[in-house]
Amino acid sequence: MERADREGQQAPALKNKNKAKKIRQRREEPMRQALYRMSGVDLTAIDGVGVGVVEIVLTEYGSDLSCFPTEKQFVSHMTLAPKKPVSGGKPLKKKKRGSASSRVASALRSAALSLRHSQTALGAYFRHIQHRLGADVAAFATARKVATLIYRLLRWGHAYVDEGAEAYEQRYQAARINRLVSTAADLGYQLVAKPTNS
Repeated sequence: MERADREGQQAPALKNKNKAKKIRQRREEPMRQALYRMSGVDLTAIDGVGVGVVEIVLTEYGSDLSCFPTEKQFVSHMTLAPKKPVSGGKPLKKKKRGSASSRVASALRSAALSLRHSQTALGAYFRHIQHRLGADVAAFATARKVATLIYRLLRWGHAYVDEGAEAYEQRYQAARINRLVSTAADLGYQLVAKPTNS
């Protein structure tokens, strides 16, 4: 849908009522609506992504991400892909860059940090990474995940749906058990669930 066709259209109401309230309190609702008309999608529907973050993303990249054929290329351009530069078998020190992509990455890392106590799937993801690898790595990994969600919404119109922290935890535990079962089988063992006390 072209921008001209979106004139007068309103962004759908946010499902996160608390987030909607904060946007109104900060008097950001008019900007949220303007950004929606500009892009045709409501990026603030993604947990952790506020109006300010959307403004930075759209200012730097626009709403057409067709120049990035894949989400991996988009994430890599934003310097959110894990990469260790090596020359002659030795790791090189990273050079600091003040590019538009790094400004977006910084905004997404801040958005990721705001999720550390969130009872959402992204919040649960952040806490799992933080528990294993620390807050800095968790912020980086969660920012990367948020970037892929932004790409899917802008490029393909894939709606963001939060499954909730509890559903994420269940899915995480199920995947963890499957990995353990597979590892045990490779070693010639069989895992047996411990009976629960009734």
